[in-house]
Amino acid sequence: MAEENLPIKFFQKRQKDERDTEGGGGGKPPQWIDASSVGEKSIYIRQVLDNVSHSLAEKVKRNNYIPSVVKLKVNSDALAKTYRREIGNLFNVGKLNTIGVSGEDEVLIKIDNQEDLQKMTEKIANAGNKYSSQSTITGICAITNIEEFKPQVNVEPHESTILKVKLFNYGDSSLNSVLTKEFEKYCKKYQLDFKNVPYSGELNIYRINGITTDAFNELKDFDGIQLIAEMPTYDITLDELTEDITIPIKQPKAGINYPVVGVLDTGIASIPHLQPWLHNENITYYPDDDVDKSHGTFVAGVLLYGDELEGKEYTGFEGCKLLEAIVMPDTKKQQITEDELVQQIWDAVSRNNDVKVWNLSLGTNREVDLYEFSDFAKALDEIQEQNNVLICKSVGNCTNFKLNAPVSRIAKSADTVRGLVVGSLAHDKNATDIADKHNPSPFSRIGRGPSHLIKPDVVHIGGNVGLDVSNNVVLNPVKSFSPNGQIAKQVGTSFSTPRIAAIASGLDAMLNESFNPTLLKALIIHSAKYPEEMKMPIVEKIKYAGFGLPSNIKDILFNEPNEITLILQDTLEKGHFIDILDFPFPQSMVDEDGYFYGEMTVTLVTSPILEVSQGAEYCQSNIDVMIGSYDEKVERDMSNPLIKNPIGAGGRQNILAMTNYSSRAKKDIEMPFAAERMLVTYGDKFQPVKKWSVNLDEFTEGNKEKYLKAPKNWYLKVEGLYRHFMEEKCELEDRTPSQDFCLIITIKDTKKKGNIYNEVTQLLDNFSFIHSNVKIKEEVRIRLNG
Repeated sequence: MAEENLPIKFFQKRQKDERDTEGGGGGKPPQWIDASSVGEKSIYIRQVLDNVSHSLAEKVKRNNYIPSVVKLKVNSDALAKTYRREIGNLFNVGKLNTIGVSGEDEVLIKIDNQEDLQKMTEKIANAGNKYSSQSTITGICAITNIEEFKPQVNVEPHESTILKVKLFNYGDSSLNSVLTKEFEKYCKKYQLDFKNVPYSGELNIYRINGITTDAFNELKDFDGIQLIAEMPTYDITLDELTEDITIPIKQPKAGINYPVVGVLDTGIASIPHLQPWLHNENITYYPDDDVDKSHGTFVAGVLLYGDELEGKEYTGFEGCKLLEAIVMPDTKKQQITEDELVQQIWDAVSRNNDVKVWNLSLGTNREVDLYEFSDFAKALDEIQEQNNVLICKSVGNCTNFKLNAPVSRIAKSADTVRGLVVGSLAHDKNATDIADKHNPSPFSRIGRGPSHLIKPDVVHIGGNVGLDVSNNVVLNPVKSFSPNGQIAKQVGTSFSTPRIAAIASGLDAMLNESFNPTLLKALIIHSAKYPEEMKMPIVEKIKYAGFGLPSNIKDILFNEPNEITLILQDTLEKGHFIDILDFPFPQSMVDEDGYFYGEMTVTLVTSPILEVSQGAEYCQSNIDVMIGSYDEKVERDMSNPLIKNPIGAGGRQNILAMTNYSSRAKKDIEMPFAAERMLVTYGDKFQPVKKWSVNLDEFTEGNKEKYLKAPKNWYLKVEGLYRHFMEEKCELEDRTPSQDFCLIITIKDTKKKGNIYNEVTQLLDNFSFIHSNVKIKEEVRIRLNG
């Protein structure tokens, strides 16, 4: 293989690198705890619970065994996991009664019966005596308000309104069964037209058609309803410009096993350019008369011919078979609701186990919530997890540029955690365009998502727009095909997304590995950079472009001699962490003044534990990565019961920490490295994707002297964190929580002094790491060398 085709590498932790988590000591109570008010607050909480006691008693008389729910407002200083545990201790009486989180600072508590209520009341009453525990005092002080839960009602229905009714998930299959049976009995009694709609196994959602005002007012008082809203509907329009130019028709090559990409859209026209690539199967949920294939054809054309149409090697994609899945009708003729769309996506994906990459360039105009993840996104997450697939999802379009108004935040469904969400960049700029070349397209919605989630993940080319002197929209479009086979032009995040689906599918086709969505997502995000033309602070870059514009397929999988890319894939269990004290950082990368130098890019993609009931805390697990220098290995005192690991490291410094770098480096958006630099503090934010790109030359002089002066040893540490709810749930179910992750590290010799690729490979051998080159399929290897 040619020198520039040096394959990236997998490596494994060694047995000695797996360590046991050690306990910490107790600290002082936080300042917000006011012990003098505990007795008074205890009485107030018990008064509210006494009202619940009466309602529970009344329900039992009617043979109604649906639990009651109370809502706690939590002190904003008490949102940390430690204090949440103390609140839980007051209400979890041998079972998990903390069933959900609403917004950022509200906790939902279920109360099954009088017996449980009595136990809770006794615990809270103990806060008033002088021997009460610090845990009880902390729990009481963390609560600022308590009230019986009333369902959120976000709709004023009329007879044609379709309602979306979400019931509680009590975290208990027996109680959930009681609730659904009671609800369906209620619907039948009042002759409501209802249907249970499957979003995910954990979401309990019903659709109700044509409800009367009287029936709606009754429904609001039904115990067990969490939310009543209007069922969202979806619409899609495509105003194409067509052009009489020709482009050669690509034919599949004999003997090549092409990947299949599922196109969840409006359908794909069997035009000459696409027909040879259409899979022999297709899926549709609509009669031909109710279908308009314009949008899906345009998406498929970009997926297959995107590079040829634009004359750029954006993806390096050779081709794929296209599985047509018509999940969206012609909305001029037929309405589609969210539950129908979700159900059809579920069905299409689950019926085609061999299709692993799916393109979904459909969505809604509704902005995501600041805290709550959308039900559509939760459904997409479960579809991906259950079927081991990757969905490439458009971030959504916004027309606020017409009014000179701020860009809308990402659309509901683009807050999928497991999906790869794609925004749009402008490919060039003409006289009327708003965006500069390789800057975010004016119509591309921006992050962040709920709970500060970084979305979009990446961006690709989707076109530019502007306004003429009369304020009319002028498109600077990208090219594809119309259903009659002509070259068509259009703009939108719908058309940046299939370029990412092409890269994902192409990578999977090249890798001689079993399909792994976490690995594909990590490879794409790791390769992403911000174009040099994008002159904005890192905070804005992340908001508009996620982690940037990915490289093409070949550049993702191969290194040059002055760099090396290492991949660590593993599963991290609670109670353990990884601490590699022989990390193979090249010792030759020391400058003439004796300091380590170079660039390092580190990308972490996790498959987090997700819990649909937990509101802003949907992501229940987190992983932190530290990589850096240390002075020497030290033996630790194993006679101390808190110490479980015999060897430690003295003088550690995490080079990914922002505090190491000069303030100029954090702000400079002009220098060449600014296109790569990613200086972000993630802290304890539960981000499923994290990325750092650092240049050691940007250390402050003082930190350079302390942490980069050779000789130094290098380490890599990976440790997990779980939210209190998940820890409690796993403890009650007698299982250990764990999370899969993929960590990719690229080390680059910016001075190109030596062959870093060979040096690091030798260090892996010297330190007894099991490692291997990424395996490329033989047919691809032949094409690369040809």
